[in-house]
Amino acid sequence: MKSAAEPCPEGAHSHHPTDVPESGPRLVSAGAPIGAREALLLEHVATPITITAMADGAVLFANSAACRLFEVAGACVQENHRSPSFYADPAARATLVKTIQERGEVINHEIEFVTRAGRRFWGLLSGNRVTFDGTPAIMVSIMDFSAQKARELQFAQLTGQLRAQAAESQLLNRELKRQQQLAIIANRAKSDFLARMSHELRSPLNAILGFSEVIADDLLGAAGTPRYQDYAQSIHDAGAHLLALINDILDLSKVEAGKVELNIESVDLSDLVRSSLELMAPQAERRGVLLQAEYGVDPLVLDGDRLRLRQIFLNLLSNAIKFTLAGGTVRVTVRQEGDDVVIETADSGIGMSPEQLEVALQPFGQVMTESPYAQVGTGLGLPIVVSLVELHGGTFEIDSTPNVGTRVTVRLPQRRS
Repeated sequence: MKSAAEPCPEGAHSHHPTDVPESGPRLVSAGAPIGAREALLLEHVATPITITAMADGAVLFANSAACRLFEVAGACVQENHRSPSFYADPAARATLVKTIQERGEVINHEIEFVTRAGRRFWGLLSGNRVTFDGTPAIMVSIMDFSAQKARELQFAQLTGQLRAQAAESQLLNRELKRQQQLAIIANRAKSDFLARMSHELRSPLNAILGFSEVIADDLLGAAGTPRYQDYAQSIHDAGAHLLALINDILDLSKVEAGKVELNIESVDLSDLVRSSLELMAPQAERRGVLLQAEYGVDPLVLDGDRLRLRQIFLNLLSNAIKFTLAGGTVRVTVRQEGDDVVIETADSGIGMSPEQLEVALQPFGQVMTESPYAQVGTGLGLPIVVSLVELHGGTFEIDSTPNVGTRVTVRLPQRRS
């Protein structure tokens, strides 16, 4: 048979794994003489054992287990094959001989072999120098650990893949952080621009509103032509509308930039609702919408920012009136539930589908509807309400059905910690 008793070929591992038992016990001490009679005692050992000549690798002895391992039939020793052809790398035997000569033994070395039938397998071998019938030789025991080697290789491949994925994830995380930083910078730039532009636009608008009021009210004497007063009123209305749009944009930019600071105080919500209804009543009357309200006569006090709470309520009322056609109803309910105060607006307007609701809750979202007033505005009313409610520690819910109406429920904590 061809001997399989050599150390690692080039490209194979040559370490001593600690988690694998030795491939076989040391049968004789290094350099001990062995004759054919002693070797025959190894024939019935279950572990594959070979003895090869140190000089040329000729197989001097191979037990039955070794013959089976290397798929050699018949009398293995009589074939007197040279062992290097049984290595996946022929240089492996030279390495083995050198190691044996330097150390006197090899323990748990990993070597890839090729059987007579061409099958490759990984062997774990241990052995030492002996003298066989006066010939310097090498005796080794061999264990096939191909399955374990395959698992190790698979584990190494998986480890490499995981490392590659981890490196890719790190790159993606760095890119994501960079993009987030760019988005933050861009958002700040946008907010600063909106704030500056809003300030610059509000100054001339205040002048337009003031002078148009002077003309419309004949504060400095009769204008002479009644139509001038109508024009002045139109100028005033347009300026007021433009100012409202600018205020909405400025409010949203402040919320997005985190610059809205609440001035918390005790607010009588019943009084605030009453005054807001009085303010919105003319608009509802002009559009033929009936306003109804239900709230107690006793004060309903909560901790909040009076100005921002009024803004929440006016935006809800304005939206409800805007999307309700003539002859419809807008009902306002304010009540206390446990430690919360609930503000609810319900209208019998044109309503919205789930897709339209998603648009309406996005900044600058304009819902295409049948209402003649629906496209008037910036599309910031509901997003601003949601943001202000959250700043107060509350929740916002909306339910809408086309051709039935819309119900908005705002729940605010009565006391703030």
